[in-house]
This record gives sequence, C-alpha cells and structure tokens, in this order.
Amino acid sequence: MNTLACTLAVLASIATCSLAGSGIWTDLQGDALIRRTDLGNDAPLPIGFTPIDLLSVSTQGWSPINPAIDPYIGSINAGDADILRIEVVLDGLISPPGPIGLNGFAYDPARFGPRPLTGFIELDIDHQKDSGGELMPLARNRYLANVARFGNSPSGSIAERMIQSGSDLDSNFYSSPQFERTGAEFSLVLCGCFSPTIVSQDGNMDSLFNAGESWVVSGRFFERFQSFQPLGATFGGSDFGLFDPVVNLRFVHSTITDKTTITLIFPITNTGAGMLAGEPKQPIDLSLLNHTSLEEAIDDLIIGADFATGPLASLTDDWRDKDFDEFNNPSDWKATALIGTAPTTPQPSSFYIWTDTGFNEHYADLDLNEIHDANDAEVIEEYIHDEDGSSHDNDGTVNGSIGIESFGLEFHFFDLNYDGVISPEDIPLTDCFADITGEGLLNLQDLFAYLDLFNAQDPIADLTGQGLFNLQDIFAYLALYNAGCP
Repeated sequence: MNTLACTLAVLASIATCSLAGSGIWTDLQGDALIRRTDLGNDAPLPIGFTPIDLLSVSTQGWSPINPAIDPYIGSINAGDADILRIEVVLDGLISPPGPIGLNGFAYDPARFGPRPLTGFIELDIDHQKDSGGELMPLARNRYLANVARFGNSPSGSIAERMIQSGSDLDSNFYSSPQFERTGAEFSLVLCGCFSPTIVSQDGNMDSLFNAGESWVVSGRFFERFQSFQPLGATFGGSDFGLFDPVVNLRFVHSTITDKTTITLIFPITNTGAGMLAGEPKQPIDLSLLNHTSLEEAIDDLIIGADFATGPLASLTDDWRDKDFDEFNNPSDWKATALIGTAPTTPQPSSFYIWTDTGFNEHYADLDLNEIHDANDAEVIEEYIHDEDGSSHDNDGTVNGSIGIESFGLEFHFFDLNYDGVISPEDIPLTDCFADITGEGLLNLQDLFAYLDLFNAQDPIADLTGQGLFNLQDIFAYLALYNAGCP
C-alpha cells in the first residue's frame, strides 16, 4: 500500500496499514551496521567498507512474456501462479558471493567484487511458525539466532524464540528459546558454501561485478529447509533428500539509483517448469535433474511429514495432509532476512559478518511487548543492578557494567551499541513518543507501529485519554509525529 493510500485508510476507515498480502517487504534505508560474529570481534574487512544495506524483498507470482527466452521480462501475477519471482534490492554496488572455504572450495569471498553478499532470505509459505526451520549447526547462522545482535526483535510471538544471548545457543532442540523453529520452509541462500558459475556478464567482461553491469550466475541458491533431508526422497541435489537445485540468479546494478537488484525466477508448478524450459510439462517426480518445481518439493514434504519423529515431527507436523494448492500464491508468504558479508580472511570461529535484518521489527523492545517505552530502559537498569560483578559479568567486578564473555562469537540483546559491554550507554532514549520504533528518527515504520497499537486498542495508543480509539487519537499522534523529536 503506498503512502497516500495508507493515509486515506488511516483517516477514512482506520484500517491497518501494512504490506501483508502484497508479497513486498521493505526495510529502512541507512540502518545497516557491522555485526561481527568471530571470537574477538575483529574479523577484517576492506578499508572503508560500507555495511550492506537491505532495502526490500518481494515474493510474487510472475508471468514472463517469453519465459524460455528471457524470464526476467514480464508482469506480476497477483493470483495463483506457475512461476515465482523473488527480488532483493540492496543499496549500492553488491557482488555475488565467492566461496568461503566450505565443502572443499578455497576461501575467496571477494572473487566477484569487494562487497560480496552473504545471507539468508527465509520464506514461511504456510504462515505456521511451528513448521519449518533448521537444526544446529545450521540454525546458528539464521535469522532468529542473530537478529538481537542489532537490538531488534521480530513482531509477534516468534520474538520469544530469538536468541538473546550466547548462553541461549545450544543443540537441545527442546530447550528454550526454540530458535531452530523459524517457520521457514524455503530459503534464498547466499552462503558462500559453493563457487557460483558466471552464466553471462556484460560491461568490461573482467569477471568482477562493476557498476552498471548485469550478470547471471548459477549455483544452489534456493533450497528447502535442510533439516528435512532424512525424510526427503528427492535426488539430484547436493545430497540425497535435499531439495537444492542449481538455479540462475541475476545481479543488476543501476548507476542511476546506485542499487543492486537480485532476482530469482523459479517454477512453482511443473507447468511453470515446462514454460521456462520451452518444453512440454513433465509429470511430478523426485528428480532435480529434469524439470523441478516447488510443487515437487512440497509434495515430497507432505508425504515425508507422515513419517517424522523427534524434532522433525515438530518441524513438519503442520504439513501433514496439506494440499499444494494452498501455497502457490507467493504474495501470501512471509519473509525474514539476515544479510551481510564475509571477512577478507577466514576466521576459526565464524563465517559471516552480518549487516542488516528484516522485517517488521522493533528496536530496543527489550521486554518484547512490541512498544519502545520507559520500561525498556528499566530492563537494562535492573539487569545491570542484578548481574554486576556476578558470574554473568566477564569483568568480575562491581563497576556499573556487565562484560560479555567471548564477545563477537557471543553477544547480548541488551548490548545495543554492540561494544561487548552492557552499560548505561546502552540505555535507550525514551523521551520521544512519536519514535515508536526507537531508532532515533521518524519514518513510516513509526506510523505503521502506531497503527498496529491503535488497531489492537492498546492503552498506549489512547493519546487523548478518553478510553476510546478514534480519529482524535490518530490526529494526536500525527501532531506528535509532525513536531518531530528533540
């Protein structure tokens, strides 16, 4: 919904303004930060490196004009579709990821350019937070295990599953928080765990992704959640049971907008696979070596769910007796994102440096009530009071701060400035009500956050104090918003 339509909805019908159902997920520009994950928090980056900033992700049905010739030219299909388009937009010039020393490949993350992209766009296609996810050790590098490094927490009850400190990270699936249960069945994967092949490139043809260039690279960039492998019957991927076909990924940099757009076109159905191949439709099977699609992956998932036990039963139970036709509208899917880059040299304790996350998050919402207020400052103050000098304090002295042991590899949600110490410097400012997200600036995210509170009839949103929720409260918030923050 655009800004004008959103404003009209607020003033005319008091409708919730969100992008739900559009397949478009946006993130604030300029909010990227460097969040190292290595022991010592000193993994090297190129001099002057600018953190990679995520702007948006879209998951939509797609109707190419000539799918077998150029699948990237077409129009959005808002209904049930045969072909999927995933589009990721990043600020600046961002290159495909080179290998990071996994699976027998050499360490060369900057093979295609000095700002290689790593990360995971996770897709929850059934809107069930209990189905889908990854077990350890893969779960360590996914969204719920890292979003708190940025001081962010996701909306909804899934926030209770995120890792808040290094001590939360374990290999016991049944212990809390259950960060393994992300709800994601599929992911766009830029892991650096293989070496992409350049399919096509333009520009100066030097095999470095330069400003204004358009490339297509191939690799196993799209996968079903790997933890399902013991139940999977698909073959032709990187291992039996995995659904990770070799796909093409297009990278395009615009010199006009200085943005990089990454696009995946992938068949939802075998009808779509035939269209993209320019061949007749093939029947559903378990092979990734011929036509393959989400339909085949989901069919295998539904069948395998009947045989799941242990942790996999938890991750797949909601898929039992489902029908594929319930899930072939990508605009209805949910997305989370964790993106970053790789150090210039390999690190013994980590692979990635994270720089941004998304979507629908709350900053400094330390009590996880989806509102940034004075209570969040009290959470930090009480934590310092209770733990200063305790076994949880790495400096071992009562000095008004809590040192984080093994910082970088470990972290804590309350360390908002990510310096390895929880101190009064981390106490968030709360003197500007209009800045509901607590990011220190006012934007549409604050408007949406207020509307969420308003529609939930949260007492915080009753700005007139009348015990009612009406246009007077909306106007009162808009007045605070327009007045800005000191």
